[in-house]
Amino acid sequence: MVVIAWLMILMGAAIAGIWTRDILAGEKVDRSAGVLRARDEDGSLFLPHWVAEYTTAALLVAGGIGLLADSGWAQAVTGLGLGALFYTSVNSLGWALAEKDRYPYAVPMAVGVVVAVAGAIWLLVA
Repeated sequence: MVVIAWLMILMGAAIAGIWTRDILAGEKVDRSAGVLRARDEDGSLFLPHWVAEYTTAALLVAGGIGLLADSGWAQAVTGLGLGALFYTSVNSLGWALAEKDRYPYAVPMAVGVVVAVAGAIWLLVA
């Protein structure tokens, strides 16, 4: 349980950190209409995606801290966080594997899938 909790905290912090870095760097992000109306190269709005990523990060960090503190709500938040991590990691693998120059991004996304599956198995068995 301690390993899963720390992996969740690490993954949550990494997701939030990477997205914050990318938003501030502004590479491949059109922020000319403001951050809330930022668009990718294809013209899609980033805001809904950012909400999903930061929510996933917050659930992972909160769930991990809750597990370490042995809080009663921790398993529910952990389940939500791991489910969100699984979805966002699998979904993002499609983007990462679409072009060879993005292949390095697939590594942390694959780790996210492994952490989510291992955590879900632990939740079901514990």
